[in-house]
Amino acid sequence: MRKCLLATLLLCSSAFAFDHSHAQFQTVLNKYVKDGRVNYSVLVNDRTELDAYVTSIGEVSFEQYRAFTKSEKLALMINLYNAAAMQFILNHWPVESIQDVGGLFSSPWNMKFVNLFGREASLGMIEHDILRADFKEPRIHFALVCASLGCPTLRPDVYVDTKLNQQLAEQERAFMTQRPKENRFENGVLYISPIFKWYKEDFDDNEGVRTLFQIYYPEVKIDTRIEYTEYDWSLNRQ
Repeated sequence: MRKCLLATLLLCSSAFAFDHSHAQFQTVLNKYVKDGRVNYSVLVNDRTELDAYVTSIGEVSFEQYRAFTKSEKLALMINLYNAAAMQFILNHWPVESIQDVGGLFSSPWNMKFVNLFGREASLGMIEHDILRADFKEPRIHFALVCASLGCPTLRPDVYVDTKLNQQLAEQERAFMTQRPKENRFENGVLYISPIFKWYKEDFDDNEGVRTLFQIYYPEVKIDTRIEYTEYDWSLNRQ
């Protein structure tokens, strides 16, 4: 009797297991993302795997989520945000910018369309109410991609808990050093993405921002003047 009960419990447990390899989303990235740009015009007619991936996260209960490790939670929510942003564009296709969606009283960041923990969530809720509120990890801002060219580059591989620290470090370095249109040190002035203005508190304000940039640009001083570059809201499409 005890063996039957144990077998039943194990079966139920495995039935609710979540695939932390995020294989479905990886398939989408392999097929439709190149150099950080998404082939939305083709993906819109072949979105089954993307939709299934977002749906699978919606099937994770909050109790199950709480049992995940910190790295598993972070990877899950970063991947969800990026997948949901792609899904959001497809839901309103065709558009030239995510900012084309919504209106005066309906920001795209506040439009609820993702099932998460038994309620409808928006991109803003995933970012602000979960990722920023629960983890205090500023490097998420080098990983979240809101379907715009001004965002960090969309990685060709999904975020996974076993490589998360390395992946976030790579994203940070790439955004800081390989995006001169957004971030550069020139003629004594530090030109940086508006991301560092919008989320300044996550980087310990301007002093923390300068300290971060000193890692990559040793010429930066604690009193170096900061200028913000223009954010490119154009769609990150192929």
